[in-house]
Amino acid sequence: MRRYLIACLLLLAACAQPPTEAPPGTFAPVLRDQPTRPAPTWAEGGEQVTLQNAPAIANIGRLDAASALSTVFAYAFSPDATRLAGLNNEQLIVWDLITGQITFNTARDQAVYVFYSADKSEVYTVDDVGQVTVYDADTGAVKDTLDSQIQYNGVAAYYADEGWLALGGSDGSVQVWEPSARQSLATFIAGTGPVRTLAFSADGERLATATFNGNVQVWDWRTRQSVARIGQAATRLAFAPDSGTLAVGGDQTIDLWDIVANQQMFTLATGPGAVTDVLEFSPDGQFLLNGGAIPELTIWDMATGQLVNRLPGVGGDSTATAFSPDGSLLATSVLGGAVNLWDMTRIREPELARAELSVGTRQILYADWSSDGHLLLLFDATGPIHVWGIAAQPTPAGG
Repeated sequence: MRRYLIACLLLLAACAQPPTEAPPGTFAPVLRDQPTRPAPTWAEGGEQVTLQNAPAIANIGRLDAASALSTVFAYAFSPDATRLAGLNNEQLIVWDLITGQITFNTARDQAVYVFYSADKSEVYTVDDVGQVTVYDADTGAVKDTLDSQIQYNGVAAYYADEGWLALGGSDGSVQVWEPSARQSLATFIAGTGPVRTLAFSADGERLATATFNGNVQVWDWRTRQSVARIGQAATRLAFAPDSGTLAVGGDQTIDLWDIVANQQMFTLATGPGAVTDVLEFSPDGQFLLNGGAIPELTIWDMATGQLVNRLPGVGGDSTATAFSPDGSLLATSVLGGAVNLWDMTRIREPELARAELSVGTRQILYADWSSDGHLLLLFDATGPIHVWGIAAQPTPAGG
């Protein structure tokens, strides 16, 4: 079940043989105080990576923290995809993705989430007791702090287009904030148990909530009105790109709900552990992916509810997926395993088309694309962030 994206990928470093390191299942990451290879010379990403130019993708740089080696466990791209904010054990760091340099770094102060304001002027962190800290995005100076959710229990969702922050509480309450305006926009009770997970719809108009007592609802959060009630437990929630379909990931199944009609569309029998890490729609809404504590990532057809294919080897501890913005490529990573690019235009074929990136490590925790598709970032468990893309061509002299 293996084939490269196109024949010429065989000739490129991106598709070189994987390094001879511990196979999946025997890997134990060492997170701190380990030497790393010298960073490659930084090169600006020159164009969007697509299926057509994917053979030219290469490692074009690395982002390092000015601290002891430590995993970047939370991150956010700026709205224009030119900066990245990250949290490791010690620091909040902002990198410039054009130059690869650190814009600022400062103490983490127990922050567990990080987000960018919609206008890129501020960076927000949420700490373990629900306090929101507002930083100047250029200097790192603290501009404000907000004591947001008194009953905060570690659950958050963010709508980046408008800068809306939803925080869940141990008492079943949900608060939606607009940090840029320093104000709360709505507070309501989502259920009788603690909030387990939250998800904004793609258009930001709806907020899905799940509580530990098995109560899943979809809200018009501005009016605090429930528009759909789904009577089952959920570990993960995901809206389709059209905002009209909600995937409800449970312990044994994924239920797909038509939010407008408030009725169930399909039930996908996944088995246990199938949505521990991944529940994600393709950018066009045609496919739904799920995975985690299962050996293979599973892909479903949203028009029929039928199984489309399985991605072999994409499963286990810390499985991550990321679609390129145009949806033609899927990046996958597994801690202790490989990083692959998959040709989504041929995902229905029995023989899958993929290319393994020669990353030089099997310690990748997350993989994610910048919103413009120019960069693929691979987050190493030891701290570095490996940046892949197509290097910009130098401007000719006198040009």
